[in-house]
Amino acid sequence: MRDFNHTRIVSYGRNDWAAGVFMDRCLHILKEGPRIQIATINDAIEAHQLKLTFETVPELFKEAEVGDAASAVAALFANACKYTSEAFKSSGILDIYEEVEIQYATQFWSLLHACGAETLISGEEIDELLSRHVECLASILENDKLVKLFDTELGKSLIDNPYYSAELLIREYATESRGQNAIHLPKCLSQVDFDSIMAGYLDDQRANPNYMEALFNWPSGATKCRFSPSPDVKVRAKQAYDEAMDELFRQDAGLEYGAGVQIDPEQIACKGVKVEGLTLTYSFSETWLAKYTDNASIMNNCRYLLDVVDRSGLMASPAHSHEESGLLAMLGSHVLGEYRMNTISNMRESLANVEVVAYANFLESRGKRLEDALEWTYNVYFAEEYSISGFSLALPSSGASWLDKCKSIGPEIERAVKSYSIYSRIGKIDGDYFPYESFKTFGTLNALSEKKYAIDGACFNRWGFYLFSDQCMLTYRRGHNDRARCFFDLISNAMVTFDDYDAVYAEVLQQLVDRQLVSACEETGALSPTPRSICLKAVWDNGAIALGGCGDGDLALIDGLVSDEMLSYCGKLFTPDEAAYLDYMFNDASFPNSQGLRNRYDHAHSPIADPDAEGIQSDYYRMLTLLVAITLKINDELSAATGRGYLENFVDWPYYDESVLELAKKLIEKRRDTGCDAESE
Repeated sequence: MRDFNHTRIVSYGRNDWAAGVFMDRCLHILKEGPRIQIATINDAIEAHQLKLTFETVPELFKEAEVGDAASAVAALFANACKYTSEAFKSSGILDIYEEVEIQYATQFWSLLHACGAETLISGEEIDELLSRHVECLASILENDKLVKLFDTELGKSLIDNPYYSAELLIREYATESRGQNAIHLPKCLSQVDFDSIMAGYLDDQRANPNYMEALFNWPSGATKCRFSPSPDVKVRAKQAYDEAMDELFRQDAGLEYGAGVQIDPEQIACKGVKVEGLTLTYSFSETWLAKYTDNASIMNNCRYLLDVVDRSGLMASPAHSHEESGLLAMLGSHVLGEYRMNTISNMRESLANVEVVAYANFLESRGKRLEDALEWTYNVYFAEEYSISGFSLALPSSGASWLDKCKSIGPEIERAVKSYSIYSRIGKIDGDYFPYESFKTFGTLNALSEKKYAIDGACFNRWGFYLFSDQCMLTYRRGHNDRARCFFDLISNAMVTFDDYDAVYAEVLQQLVDRQLVSACEETGALSPTPRSICLKAVWDNGAIALGGCGDGDLALIDGLVSDEMLSYCGKLFTPDEAAYLDYMFNDASFPNSQGLRNRYDHAHSPIADPDAEGIQSDYYRMLTLLVAITLKINDELSAATGRGYLENFVDWPYYDESVLELAKKLIEKRRDTGCDAESE
């Protein structure tokens, strides 16, 4: 192919910010009119790109003084089609393609299709082209007519080039990074051929672990592809992926982070914290934990000391869609429909798990069990405190193997959830309903209130992007180096006015002010967040706001945001983020990369050499942590509905150690240091 030509027209479509970047070139060609000669294949492609620009963004040409632009565009394109047909009749496609400039590598095929030149190509020519330029496969497969004409030749090329074709097929059907246009597979390809391509890819030393992961987590929703990897391919992909990851981390690649727990015999306050590098360690007072070991106090410690749920009752472990920076979210290849954990949510999940493990082990060392407190909650407390009978729980004994514990706890989690589901629907727990109670996803469980949470609304992402996204250009002021993470942080920490921005941003800024998401000081013009934007920030960061802890003023504020469709009400037991996380952990069918902790042990997913293996023990504690979170959510719901169950007597005991306050102070100072300093400007 020839070198890249930066001056030629490329049509980007009307929704691209670069839509009018070649306007001057378009007008030059139109003004030249009949004098423009189509002398090369690149001239012909450019004429087609001009036509596409004129059709998709016609307003660019309204003020242009070029006479009858439509007629000029049509005449030029007709000449391009004539040249293309003559070129294909006199030369082979290989010779023509190698004359194409690099920027037109894909646009060449668009011109070919627009001119209807597919029938001027022979099978031998396609074979020869693909033997030299296998990168053409993706563009050819986007053309259904070419696929039908050269079914056998294209199928052979896919099989003969497994490295290229495997990544093409995986990217198209199993990841989120698809091409703009769908591809069409040759009918001659069979499942055996598909597996052969994937096996050849896995044998290649260049194989990418991201694509290996997509193979063994192949999404069940990839219905547009009539193939799916065989068990042999999935097993090979999983083994190759594990080997690649082991090799990668043996080279000390990546960042090491962790979460730890310490039960400190010398600490007086209930809770302390220590940060060393990227490791967060919470410490708990052994004196406190040892003194209060009754079932009620154990459950209160789970609610208020451990990081399983936050103070408002939201689960800590779920990932939130806006936690990752825009850059990190775009890196790598992600399996289509996968559950997206990230570094921050992994840290929270790890912290919740290790805290539950540490507390459970501590209780056992004192002759108590966390499992006994959970059983008491369902079998005794719910009936005595809320007058709701029918809840029940039977967890494994301490002497059972870890394998037997895993087999037992999964159905008990389901029993707890089904009990709540029946109660939420009919107002009591009737055992006759259990055989008919279908439980497929945690997202179907209704709360006892229609307005339990405020979550994102139809317009949330639009306004949230301007305020909170690190990809929004409002974050970057003209002539400043603020280092702010988003526009919201910028106006929270610096003196910012309309005058700091070019005129193109004035309309957006005014819209934010008009919608009371940003306020403008009448005297200084300084922009600052409003209670409405602060409320949206809570949903952006945490996925939801629990309405039970909101005062009348906050509820009125949220109601206004719901009316403006920036937020919406959710009447489910779990927030959408919580439900997705629980499905990811518990159910096999929810996500292609689901943990499926229950089915892992109920359906013999693997051979068991040691029923007390470390991995099985880890899975049990992960499920125990889930049960603790579910129990706390159910208890909070029953308490809010009945007006009972609140703490009445508080022990005069320091809650936070000074280390917690010191860490909070450091985090605030760090945020200011890495954010904006108005005085330094």
